[in-house]
This record gives sequence, C-alpha cells and structure tokens, in this order.
Amino acid sequence: MKTFLLSAAFRAIAATAGVGAVFVPMAAVAQADVGALSLSLQTAIADAQSAAAASGLSQADAEAAIAAAIQTTIAASGASPAEAAAALTNARMALAASGALSPAAASATQAVIATIAGLAPSGAPAASGPASGAAPVSPPPSAGGGGGGGSDYRPTT
Repeated sequence: MKTFLLSAAFRAIAATAGVGAVFVPMAAVAQADVGALSLSLQTAIADAQSAAAASGLSQADAEAAIAAAIQTTIAASGASPAEAAAALTNARMALAASGALSPAAASATQAVIATIAGLAPSGAPAASGPASGAAPVSPPPSAGGGGGGGSDYRPTT
C-alpha cells in the first residue's frame, strides 16, 4: 500500500512539473515575438526614413510616410496592442541609441505609440444603464460608550 501511495505521489509531482514547464516557453515565445517585431520595425523605419530623404519629402510628409510604414508592419505582424507598443518602444530606443532615428521618425513613432495607447483597454468596462438598488447603508450609530459592542458586550473590570 505504501509503495502504491508513493508511486501515485511521484506521478502527481511529475504531472504537475510537466504542466508548469508549459508556461515558460509561452512567455519566451511572446518575448521572441516582440523582439522579432522590434527588428522588423527598425528595418521599416530605417527604410521609410531613407525613402523619405531620397524623395525630398517635407518633415510632415516624412512623418506620415514613416507612420504608415510602422502601422503596416504592425498590422502585418498580427501583434496585440501591448506587444506592438513594446516592440515599437524597443525599436525607437535602438534606433535612437545608434543615432539612426531622424526627427521625423521620432515624431512618427511617438504618434503611433499614442495611437496604440488609445486602442488599449483601460481597467474595468464602463458601467451602463441607470443606477438601481437601495441607497447605501450608513454605519450603525455608536452605543454611547465610544466604541462597538452590543447588548451582549460586557467589559471585564
């Protein structure tokens, strides 16, 4: 009987360990997706900057072209708003650190980050419909002695 119980316990521990190991690769996959998207965004931003400079676009037109390239890259990736924001922030920081972020690209990335932030849900859903139910109940009045107790409360003296 003792051998049977030990065997069952070891099987349960092994099964639990197998389930726990599933979460690590999933988190790693999400990080890999953000990293891959960040690299794609860096390439798209650099290419759009080069094309805008080669075409002699104005600052506003260059910002629009770079923002469009960023949005197209994000849309093609299928990333969630949180993943897209993280990847774009990483891409922006990497390009800025290397000195490859133009003022137009800086403005475009900031505009797209603000757009993504507007898409992300914030907290709980808003309440809808009229308020219903009884009025809130106030706390019970004091018993006069300055604190709690009821008729069954008798301090020891």
